[in-house]
Order: sequence, then structure tokens, then C-alpha cells
Amino acid sequence: MKEGKLAVKSKTGTTELRSQVIDSALEVHKNIGLGFGKQEYSQALSHELSLRDIPHERMKKIELSYKGSVAGEYELDFIVRESLVVMLSTDDSATGNDEARLKSIMRANRLKSGLIINFSKDILEIETVER
Repeated sequence: MKEGKLAVKSKTGTTELRSQVIDSALEVHKNIGLGFGKQEYSQALSHELSLRDIPHERMKKIELSYKGSVAGEYELDFIVRESLVVMLSTDDSATGNDEARLKSIMRANRLKSGLIINFSKDILEIETVER
């Protein structure tokens, strides 16, 4: 991993894909700095992932299915290689609600891995989430 400021709260070992996304987020954080909104960090991270040839979809709309009916719609910040959900935050602190929401999204989409990336601090905060 590149040198820089990084705080990773990991519940399991880091996979290669997670490492690539974390390196990309660290590069964005290092070059843009603090004080921007989620939209700016999202665009920059998407560009960085593209530069690294990491397949991803940004702001992917998903339907929440319930017993054959659509119960609602929501939008994923990122889905990387169709297997890793990435949620971005620009709040001063990530909450347990972020983790619970990400776990629900992962369960609804039958995904096992996720990251919550918080760009609002001097030290990039990243929490890995698994279900």
C-alpha cells in the first residue's frame, strides 16, 4: 500500500480487490484533501478506479425485491467488479447505521464484501464490512 495517512478498521483480512480500492481512495484523499462533498469524492474515485482499470459502476440504481414485488429503490455509491460494495461518507464520523445499512444492502444483493470510506478527516477512514 502507498504511504500516507490511513486508518482501516478491518473485521477480516484485506483482499486484493479491497487493497486496490483502498489504494485508489488514498490517492484521491492525498490529492484532493478535505472539505469537498460526496459528489466530488465520488467522481474523483471513479476516475482513479478507471485509471487503474478497475471495473466499477458508480451510482448504480438497485430495486429492493420483496417476495416477488418491488419494495423500493436505492442507489449504490459504487459496485466494484460486481462483488464489492463501496459506500462513501463525508460526515465527521461514520456511524453504526452506515454499517447496518451496508450490511442490509449486501444481504439484499447477495454480496459478501463492502467498504465504508470516510473522506472527511485528515486520516482517511475505511471500515471493511462482511456478512
